[in-house]
Amino acid sequence: MRRQQNPTHPCWLLALGLGLLAGGLMTASADTDIADERSESQDVVDQAPSAHTLAIAEFRAQAEAEARNYDRTQDISPRQMLILLEMAQRTGKSLGQALATGEFESARTWNDFVRPTIAEGRLGSATGVWQFIPSTFYRIIKRYGAELLAVSAADASLHRDHMDLGAGPFSDQQVRSIIEETVAGEREAEDEQLQLLRHNFAVLAFAKHYLSVDSGAKTPEEDYLFHFLGEKRGRQILALARGEARHTLSVAPAQTNSEPKPATGLGLGLAGTRQRHYIQLPGSRLSPGLSDANPLAAARQRRLLATTGRLPSNRSGSGSSSGSRSHRLGTLDPRLSDSAVYRPPSGALSAPASWRSAEWGLPADSPVVTGNAGMFYRDASTKTNPYTWAEFLDALSARVQAKQQPAMVRAKYGVGFQMNGGDMPGWSFNDDKITNTLEFRHALTGSLPLPAPLVNGPLDAVETQAYKERLAELIRQGDDKPLTHLPPTARSALQNLGLLALDENATDTNNPAVREALQAFRDLVGKDTPVDPALADSLMPSERVALELYDQRLARYAALQAAQRAALQSSLDLMAINRLLKSHQRSSRPHIARLQKALAEKGLQTQTHARKRTQTAQFDGIAGKLTQAALNQFQLRHGLRPTDGLLDPVTVAMLDLPPMGRNIFLPPSGPYSPIDAEPESHRHCAAPEARHHLTLYHLLPRPERMSLSLSLNEHSDSWRIATRADETAVSR
Repeated sequence: MRRQQNPTHPCWLLALGLGLLAGGLMTASADTDIADERSESQDVVDQAPSAHTLAIAEFRAQAEAEARNYDRTQDISPRQMLILLEMAQRTGKSLGQALATGEFESARTWNDFVRPTIAEGRLGSATGVWQFIPSTFYRIIKRYGAELLAVSAADASLHRDHMDLGAGPFSDQQVRSIIEETVAGEREAEDEQLQLLRHNFAVLAFAKHYLSVDSGAKTPEEDYLFHFLGEKRGRQILALARGEARHTLSVAPAQTNSEPKPATGLGLGLAGTRQRHYIQLPGSRLSPGLSDANPLAAARQRRLLATTGRLPSNRSGSGSSSGSRSHRLGTLDPRLSDSAVYRPPSGALSAPASWRSAEWGLPADSPVVTGNAGMFYRDASTKTNPYTWAEFLDALSARVQAKQQPAMVRAKYGVGFQMNGGDMPGWSFNDDKITNTLEFRHALTGSLPLPAPLVNGPLDAVETQAYKERLAELIRQGDDKPLTHLPPTARSALQNLGLLALDENATDTNNPAVREALQAFRDLVGKDTPVDPALADSLMPSERVALELYDQRLARYAALQAAQRAALQSSLDLMAINRLLKSHQRSSRPHIARLQKALAEKGLQTQTHARKRTQTAQFDGIAGKLTQAALNQFQLRHGLRPTDGLLDPVTVAMLDLPPMGRNIFLPPSGPYSPIDAEPESHRHCAAPEARHHLTLYHLLPRPERMSLSLSLNEHSDSWRIATRADETAVSR
């Protein structure tokens, strides 16, 4: 009998076949994936680094190579000058303070990669012109990065263009992305690309500004100390330098005995836990025993020691010799002989070596002192004569040029700016100070007398924008290098300034005449000679731009004076009005009062003060010496020639007044006229005809005056004008 087959057997075979086929396919796929991965890995190995990666590596290598470049002949570059000016305009930061701190903190190198050398020749972590350490830079960018991006962006309402933050391997967009990611918390302080931004001058300049904002620094000394030591430690030092401890030493000497080291330093001193520390001098009366027995006397002795360097005399030994008397006067610290605070009297006796109170001083071996010996010692090399805290602050003010910071703007840019910290006050026009005019020249006028502040005074907003655009153009064209030959614009400017002879054709800066003219220009505008001696006779880019702007000013004032001279024939002599008929004087008064008011609104006195302070001074419309002086001062201030009372149309237009000619003598007409012109009354009795000569030639400018007279027939209404030469009558 035939055996019956299992109906599921063929299906089982089919499933087994399909399983084996799938397994083979999976194995083949796995082998293919492995082969692909190996191929991709080999491609990654063989693939060259991207251009951006190479640029970052090259930038990093440059930073390492330039870290020890302390060459002080580098000076600030035109690009850095442009960025710093733009930053100061956008943030309101003092331009002079930004310049001073940048020059001081970069050790006068303006090197974007410079780093400080610390112990054993190692490099510190701070870098960049303003010496930011990684943690401080990260904190400022994270906290103020959004403001930085906003203030550097375009703003149509402020007529402000977009500011390019790109530098080194990073474009403007990449720099902004790094800052945005830092603000969002996507980058930490150790991020390499973020820390490379410390070599970006634009970003670091903004960071320096926001660091001052963050610390609340108000003075240049505070600004430097808070950055250098941190806000807390900086405020402690300022409290010492300005408080009762200002005459104590800023450095505590190293301990030479085995006694416990007294509590020194700033942390304990200002925290209210200062331990009593009294210094025992050889031969003195001050000792711990005295302090315990009589704390008030000990305090007085310490105060006297801190302020004069001496201890009080012992009054119990009244009959002693001079030698013992000097012993009881106490000992004098020999290191005080060069002190700016203490000056020993003549004939003072020498004293044994001792040291002055330093209970508030920083330890001599602290990193702050050892790394900045020049800030704490008069003799930074030997470190034996520390400053007092008051002297420390004075030395710091001198180092950061606290009072002269705006002068650095002219020293670098060749111009001053009407902005915060943009110029010293002495360069502006001062109405309260008599300003002598200098002789300049221009083709339109020949001689061009002008007060110096109108030529070399600070630039206004429009001129500042022109300065930036011209400097940016030179940078963009690659023409921002020192020149050894004067371009035509610079040569013309030096001639118009009266510094180079008109017949001088030389343009080589090594030419004696050109070299003297260039140095005279620097003296005229407050520009420093280049720090690199090799460039002393070269024309710097900033000087080139400054010369062009000064020449534009001369052209503008020359055009004004030329127009003024051409209009003198139709000018009105204010000082001759009082010789006219009474009716004409009355008619002119409203116009003259308007002139007086316009001059007064410019800050110029045209009327005497009222008898009572509560009364407002009225403008009487009578032109006198005050009006004449105010008019001359206005003309001088605006680059016109003083006319001694001649009211020319150019001056009237600059005062924003309607034309004022001989029409002011006509009586007002119309129903709303404020003046009732009283007619001249005729005589009732018979009398010979008399003529009252009204000399209209007094109303004409003095150089062009003609001998004219105006005759009035008292018995008729006819006016007659005749020259005194021929008395030719012209009837009207």
